[in-house]
Formats: sequence, structure tokens, C-alpha cells
Amino acid sequence: MKQVIIIIGFVVVMMLVFLTLLSVQGRTDRRDELDRAVAAAVKQTVKDSQIENQTSITSDQEMVAQFIQNVCTGIVSDGDLQIQIMGVDYKEGMLDVLVTEQFSYFNGKKAQISIRKCAVYE
Repeated sequence: MKQVIIIIGFVVVMMLVFLTLLSVQGRTDRRDELDRAVAAAVKQTVKDSQIENQTSITSDQEMVAQFIQNVCTGIVSDGDLQIQIMGVDYKEGMLDVLVTEQFSYFNGKKAQISIRKCAVYE
């Protein structure tokens, strides 16, 4: 009987360790995905705004819309995105954004991660 209790206790501890590692890895994966998606979207948007004779970005609002479209297509995880534009200038090719993703762990606890990226066309 004593061995059964020890084995059950060991299994419970192993499950808790596994769930903790799963949560930490999930947060790391989300952070990496958000970082890559935002960096690529900022870079692509700034690059697109400086192409000669392009007609898709002719104002700051269109540059922001292009960025939002680029970042949304680059993220596949389920989370709520909040995008704050810190600075934008389509003529000079400058974009500064803060993107926050809110998500839930498997146990229902909510968390958020934020990434701030800035790009200037050279």
C-alpha cells in the first residue's frame, strides 16, 4: 500500500512538472512567433512604401493598414492582438509599432506579450 501511494505521488509530481514546462514552452513559442511576424511585417511595409511609382501606400493611414495586413497574415496562433502605432511617416519610410498579444494558457490563466519594432528605410 505504501508503494502505491509513493507511485501515485511521483506521477502527480511528474505531471505538474510536465504542465509547467509545457506552459513555459508555449509562451516562448508565442513570443518568437510574434517577434518574427512583427519584424517581417515592419520591414516589408517600410520597403513597400519606398518603391518608386507604387500606388498602394500614399498616406500614413495606408501604411498602417498595410502593416496590419502583413502582421495578421504572419501570425497563426490564436490570440488577441492590440497594435499601437508609435510613429509613422510614409514619405521618409519610418514605422514604429508596439504589438501586444493576449492569450490564455491551457488552464485558463491569461497572459500577454509585447513586442516593439521600429524600421527606417535607408
